[in-house]
Amino acid sequence: MRIHLAVAGLLAVAPGCYAGVTHQLDEGGTDDSAGLGSGESSGTGGDSDDGDGESGDGPGPSAECEGAPTTVGVTPMRRLTRTEYDNTVRDLLGDTSAPAQAFAPDELVAGFAANSIASLSKGQLDAYFAAAEALAAVAVQTNWETVVGCDPGDRPCLHGFVETFGRRAFRRPLNAAELDGYIELLDDTADTADGIAAAEVVLQAMLLSPSFLYRVEGEDSSGSGLVAVTGYELASRLSYFLWASMPDDELLDLAEAGMLEDDATLDEQARRMLEDPRARDALEAFHLQWLSIGDLQDRVKDPALFPEWDAGLADGMTRETLAFTEAVIRDGDGRLQTLLTAPWSIVDADLAELYGVDAGGTGFSRTDLDPAERSGILTHASVLTATSHAAETSWVHRGLFVREKLLCDELPPPPAGVETNNVNDPGRLEAPECAGCHILLDPLGQGFDAYSPLGVFRLTDESGESVDGQGSMTDIPEIGDFDGPVELGAGLATNERVRDCVATQWFRYATRRHESEADTCGLEALQAQFEASDGDIRELAVSLVTSPSFRFRSHD
Repeated sequence: MRIHLAVAGLLAVAPGCYAGVTHQLDEGGTDDSAGLGSGESSGTGGDSDDGDGESGDGPGPSAECEGAPTTVGVTPMRRLTRTEYDNTVRDLLGDTSAPAQAFAPDELVAGFAANSIASLSKGQLDAYFAAAEALAAVAVQTNWETVVGCDPGDRPCLHGFVETFGRRAFRRPLNAAELDGYIELLDDTADTADGIAAAEVVLQAMLLSPSFLYRVEGEDSSGSGLVAVTGYELASRLSYFLWASMPDDELLDLAEAGMLEDDATLDEQARRMLEDPRARDALEAFHLQWLSIGDLQDRVKDPALFPEWDAGLADGMTRETLAFTEAVIRDGDGRLQTLLTAPWSIVDADLAELYGVDAGGTGFSRTDLDPAERSGILTHASVLTATSHAAETSWVHRGLFVREKLLCDELPPPPAGVETNNVNDPGRLEAPECAGCHILLDPLGQGFDAYSPLGVFRLTDESGESVDGQGSMTDIPEIGDFDGPVELGAGLATNERVRDCVATQWFRYATRRHESEADTCGLEALQAQFEASDGDIRELAVSLVTSPSFRFRSHD
């Protein structure tokens, strides 16, 4: 049922190179040089250490950051991502049809999906309208008792449905004007049709409201400087960070009671949510984006060289990495070091064959790998495939993976007019206009040469030339020259820059923005807490949600 034009009015939608320089990888491209894009300086890019991987006077905040942070960066309002939209309608309506997969691709900020509040195109509006119509129709036709739970002729019950459903859909109580407006809409429709049609129209209207489609903050506060987010806003920050979905009734009830502002309650809720199965959704969302493996099925490989490459193998590679990260973070020791050094993974028979081992069980199961060849996510087939060309490996993309994802370095785009190609070219280190960046990438990426474009360990490359896997990171002397990713992983796993970068990546995911100067002290404190926990990512998540950057916003 197409909602009346008056209801459509509810959709008032607001509109030169050196270590540590910013960089952003064009995730859709495969060209070595074209894959280097411009980006914003992180402000904490790791270029401040003194050459030995250590910075400052030791663990803990610097002198100017002693005490609680008094500033935080600005977190703009944003639309739900496709994953968040699908998870939200699943938890709100019991609908698993995932309509948002047909929406326009999410915008990226700081490497993670974070749709802006810019005006929507007609195509985007049409997609939201179509999804709302379909979701509302299915809800009243097949899931009436769960979603509405009223006799269609019981008008007072339907009025109560408007209030209770609205609280869940908007992640806060409806204000008086909203409640009156939706009840009037329901009554007008029920008078001319019936209670079922009325509930359907209300569902459509709420699913098209900015209060559903956007993460709205700041409507109920005033003042200047640092402002605490409301309990309901904090509930949404928690749920969309730790579940990639809407708050449950327990969070909303605590928000209503004003209890989420309590340190102990917030800590307890974060731990409860990490134990909940819905935490898998957020873990998957983070790792798909952080590791840039969400589009693996779209990667092109030379069919003559790699006839085994198909969508099924790509899906298996992605499933392995997601299952492995969950096994470490939710079921294992939770440590960054394990993510970077584990000589085991969660694989099926096809991946076991690719890795040259026997599968540990049926389906996807924990399997021991050769510790001389495998080192956590660094040697996962998903990562190695995503950072390769169609016919050969890529020194640039593999070096870039370490620089961007594990060190938070960002590099500028190549100079205008520089010829680009999709092959490993040693000549780039000789060209003055290229060498400044490529000296940071190529020697590092060469250390992965013993792994084919599909992640198979080999002693010769596609042309029959022998490979030795020798690499170098001259700007981190404690790593320096290394023999393959296993040795590299051991060095990265204990490196301060890596640990601080991973904390920063989680900060970016939680806030969906780049860190700014205003976040310096808060981020330093977060990094110090991550170090104190021995790199426990679960403790990092708890530290994040209890930090000022998560609990406050900058009033502008």
